[in-house]
Amino acid sequence: MGKNSYSRVLLMRSGRTEWDLLGRVQGAADLPMAADGAQTAQKQIAAFAGQKLVAIATAPDEASRATAKLLAGATGVRRVTTVPQLGEMALGLWEGLRYEELEQRYCSAGRQFMDNPSGITAPEGDQVDGYAARVQEALGQVVGGHRAGSNIGIVVRPIALGLMRCFLNGADICELWAMLKDRPDAEWYDVPRNDPRLVATSRRRNAASAA
Repeated sequence: MGKNSYSRVLLMRSGRTEWDLLGRVQGAADLPMAADGAQTAQKQIAAFAGQKLVAIATAPDEASRATAKLLAGATGVRRVTTVPQLGEMALGLWEGLRYEELEQRYCSAGRQFMDNPSGITAPEGDQVDGYAARVQEALGQVVGGHRAGSNIGIVVRPIALGLMRCFLNGADICELWAMLKDRPDAEWYDVPRNDPRLVATSRRRNAASAA
């Protein structure tokens, strides 16, 4: 693969919040990084010090923006772009609960969300498949908005990160949690230009229908 036929994308999880550390469902709730979360993020980012990124895109929540600012300082990026479409999935009435409480309070829906989130909608929250399509499209726009051969950083909350890893590894979104377990918070991906994995299924279907 020619060096200019793809972009290198650094996907990074935002620093952990108090709810993350307490095992609570955060969803779209906007919380700052906890002190321990900031220390862990700084250690992760130290591994990338001196590596140059041309741009960083971040989810709009406070923890993601703070993490992106730390990453920018280590990689020479002067401006961080906030992308609202990269925001974490809203989990409605589940937000604030401990993960073990989901099954106790919401029975099969809570259990299925932790086993296979595809098709699940939390009460007053986002539907997973629709949210996944939004994140996939946003990922494609971020990568496509920079020249081939660019090194790009993207900082998001864990559900968005897990979904992006599913897309780029060719995995179904039912593997969301597996993409987060026992893996580093930041990983590089070589992403070919015009990669179909960056285009949401609904967009591909609509394009085919119009052809």
